[in-house]
Amino acid sequence: MDVPQFIAGRFRIEREIGRGGMGTVYLATHLGLERPVAVKIIKREFVGDADVADRFLREARTMAKLHHPHAAMIFDAGNLPDGRHFIVMEFVEGETLSQLLAREGRFPASRAVEIATEICDVLEEAHRLGIIHRDLKPSNILLGKRGVCVLDFGVAKVLASSAESTATHASTGSGQLIGTPRYMSPEQCLGQRVGARSDLYSLGVLLYEMLAGRPPFVDPLPSALLVKQATQPAPPLPRLRQDIPRSLALAVHSLLAKRPEDRPRTAAAAKALLERSLVRPDRTLPDIQPLSSMVAASTPGNGILFRIGAPLVLVTTFGALLAWGYTGQSASAPRITKETLPVANAQLQMTPASYRTDSGRDRSAATRDVGFGSAPSEPAPPVVEQISLDQARKTAGKFATGTIGAVAILDTDSGTAIVAVDSQRRSGKTNFLLLEKRNGKYRVSSQQPLDGKGFRHASWSAELVDADEDGFQELLFSGKDSSEGRNLRRMVLFVPNDKRTYSMQMTGETTANGTPKIQWLSNAAGTEAAVYRTALRQKARAIVSKKK
Repeated sequence: MDVPQFIAGRFRIEREIGRGGMGTVYLATHLGLERPVAVKIIKREFVGDADVADRFLREARTMAKLHHPHAAMIFDAGNLPDGRHFIVMEFVEGETLSQLLAREGRFPASRAVEIATEICDVLEEAHRLGIIHRDLKPSNILLGKRGVCVLDFGVAKVLASSAESTATHASTGSGQLIGTPRYMSPEQCLGQRVGARSDLYSLGVLLYEMLAGRPPFVDPLPSALLVKQATQPAPPLPRLRQDIPRSLALAVHSLLAKRPEDRPRTAAAAKALLERSLVRPDRTLPDIQPLSSMVAASTPGNGILFRIGAPLVLVTTFGALLAWGYTGQSASAPRITKETLPVANAQLQMTPASYRTDSGRDRSAATRDVGFGSAPSEPAPPVVEQISLDQARKTAGKFATGTIGAVAILDTDSGTAIVAVDSQRRSGKTNFLLLEKRNGKYRVSSQQPLDGKGFRHASWSAELVDADEDGFQELLFSGKDSSEGRNLRRMVLFVPNDKRTYSMQMTGETTANGTPKIQWLSNAAGTEAAVYRTALRQKARAIVSKKK
């Protein structure tokens, strides 16, 4: 071994246990505590000057702040006498994801999503601390008794900084890339600024490989692989894996969006999207072609030419009849040539249903084009029940105990739902009602308070937002205290699919830099609420800006 037997005087090297593009990992024993640790010694080509060594130690201190059950803890870091950097980290027993993929090929959808969501958990905490992994790949994912364990957090950033002193992008002086091209984000391939959403792209590649048995892009030439990663859409996942839900395929391709802003905003949003993809029913019709199916079934003895030709003849005939019906004249059938045959190059899209609020305007949620490339044209989704705001208000009035205020109609996992504000003048209390259909009739499926202690007799408004970017809308209620001399505001964000609320209150004061002072309520705590806190904070800032 080309390493000292003792590292930092207290770690005894036992044996090599792994080797990668950045360095070699050794099993070692902590002499004082008599427990196993892992020591990663970085390759010689990453050795730089004293400034680089100082930067490495500073970054190692940042990485040591990451305490998460799905991340290997860092215990120590330093430099060997020859200048090579080393990191001492927790020794985790298990098998790497690359080893499992080599043995099993691909995973069931539920198992792949479980692994991906556990990675999301640790990414959310790391990103909160400002740590970007930059090199998520199967060999950096360990699977053991405690589930997923992600290795090498922040190491790629340190090495990229070292390389930038001698190169114009993330490569060493000898041209070695910092990162693995097969799992790198487009912006990383292009040498652009790398952020949290870069890790989400790499997560998308991991998930794609777990489901399809291969990553989206494969090429023996790293340079060609970089070009593909940066410019080409990933091959449609349903082509390689037909048994996974379409909603899961859409989620994977949203992670693989070329532009960072088109990916989920946070790791928490990505986790919610993936979890929902396995439980949310598809809202599209099955791929059935009744005419061609009937023809093929009724003539089993005919050859492939008839099976292809018969639907074309039927379509041509119907087209002629329709033309005759509209013009009053017979239409000659068009001549079908090789040039006029349709090209199957449609992109699969997910278009959430339009939604309405009591502002009287119809709005449509943004269409998410996930770039599925060549794929058969998808049939239109089934018609979502249309209900007017007047009908919704009358329906809600049957269940209200007070006066109906703001009303909204939105799409949920269970179908069309009605949300209405129910204000009780005498007590000053305000609730909101969620009405969903059960056995063909609307019923109250959730009733929750909007006001709280010391905050009543408020006037409430409502708007629809897609805070977690999952294609379904959430309700953001905003209440203004009507008492004289008080400038309090309270906001409640309601997630219909989960029936959870996240609340905050504005004190009416602002900080020195003009941002509103906010009091978070207990239901807005926790990592899973981060994306909803962001939406509430943005609303608070918008209110303050409007006053100015």
